[in-house]
Order: sequence, then C-alpha cells, then structure tokens
Amino acid sequence: MKRILICGLVAAAISPASVQTGADFVVDGKAVEAILFRPEGDGPLPGVLLIPGYERTARDLISLGERLAATHFAALAVSQPGFGKSQGPADFVGPRTLHVLTEAYRRLQHEPFVDPHRMAIYGYSRGGMAASLLAVELDDLKAAVFGAGIYDFKRAYDDSTLRGVRANMRAETGMTPEAIRERSSILRMDRLHCPVLILHGDRDINVPVTQALLLRDRLMALHKDFEIQIFPGRPHSIGPEVYGLTLDFLKRKLGP
Repeated sequence: MKRILICGLVAAAISPASVQTGADFVVDGKAVEAILFRPEGDGPLPGVLLIPGYERTARDLISLGERLAATHFAALAVSQPGFGKSQGPADFVGPRTLHVLTEAYRRLQHEPFVDPHRMAIYGYSRGGMAASLLAVELDDLKAAVFGAGIYDFKRAYDDSTLRGVRANMRAETGMTPEAIRERSSILRMDRLHCPVLILHGDRDINVPVTQALLLRDRLMALHKDFEIQIFPGRPHSIGPEVYGLTLDFLKRKLGP
C-alpha cells in the first residue's frame, strides 16, 4: 500500500504527566548513552526507539521523546557509538552500531510498562539509515520512520557532492564490497514486514533525495506498505513537520 502525504504540521501539546530519566547501559563493556521517556500512569504502552544522526545524541531527541510521551507512547533515545557519551568507534551504522541499537530496542521492549507487540523505530539522517537496517532484521517491528536516510550506500557515496561525507564513509567503513552490502538496506527490503514512513527534502545536499526515490521504487516493486513525503525546497533538516507527521503515522499504526 502506498500513501502520498500532503505536507502539513500535526500539532501535539506537551503534557507535564511524563517522566524523563537517564537510561544509560553497557554493551560489550562499552557505555551507551540513552534517555527513557515514560508517560505517567499504567501501561502497556507502545514503544518507540529514537535514533539521532551524525554528531547528534539522545539529547537532541528530547523534544520528540516528550511529544511521544504526551500522546501515551514510551520512547528510548539512544546515542550511536562514537557520539555523545556512547563509546565508539563510530562505524557508519555498521555491525557494532546495529548491535547496540538492537540491544536498546530489546531493553525498551522488555520494560514492564511497554507493550512488546507494539514497537516502532524513528531515525533521522544516520539514524534513518539505522532504522532502515533494523527494520529488515526485526520481525516483531510494527512501524518505522526513515528521515533523510541512506539506503543504497554505494549510490549515496557516488552521488554525494560533499567531500566530508565521502571522507567519513571511507574512513569508517573502508568502502569494501562487504561494508557496502552490510549498510545497504535496499538490498534486503524483501524482508520488511512493517509499514514505513519515508521523509526527505528535495534540496538535501547531505543525503541526496535520490536515496528516498530509490527506496520508494523498490518498495513499490515489492508491494510493501509505505508512505512517502518529499518536501519541495527543503534541505537535510526539513523542518518542524517531521515530528508532526511522525506522531500521526505512529498513532495510526500503533494505536489501540
């Protein structure tokens, strides 16, 4: 199923009836920075893993975590290895990063106030790439939001006009055939079992919009359930509509 969205902002008030706590943990002896957002009251509640992008941390997703909690979602924001207080090295969403994020997903899923059968992932930029890679591996995932992500790693490298981005891709992965294959979720979208929301600005120079269009075409060919919003004239950051559209999508897919 395909649904083309009209650009718009869905408002959500921030409720004071929520609890935000540090939830740092350790994976393979290395620290991982995390923040847990829990609405007050009884569960079980749908749970959402929040993944920030390059040089961003869990703290950059506090606003989204609060808005989710205000609408009765539990959420866990996690800094990827190599950023914030999460110990590295960074591997451009490689095996180490995915191992950490999978552990975070399972930790949230097993919280006593979370409904383990209503789980979602939101990611932006590198986080969007991470969300796409997790979505094809987690069979119990019920919804995913990919914001400005990379889905075809080699095509993103070839299309990028930013030397810094290309340098990071080479330095963190080596750009070997195996590294490219591991980081290209588009190659494994036949494994996708949950509805997806794709968000991208058509003036994004960090991650060219061709990534979203390639993913759209692949999901259409596979007859997968997805929605896509391309924002005319918007850069990599897109703008405030992202959170509103994310909340609307998650309510529709994870609601009672």
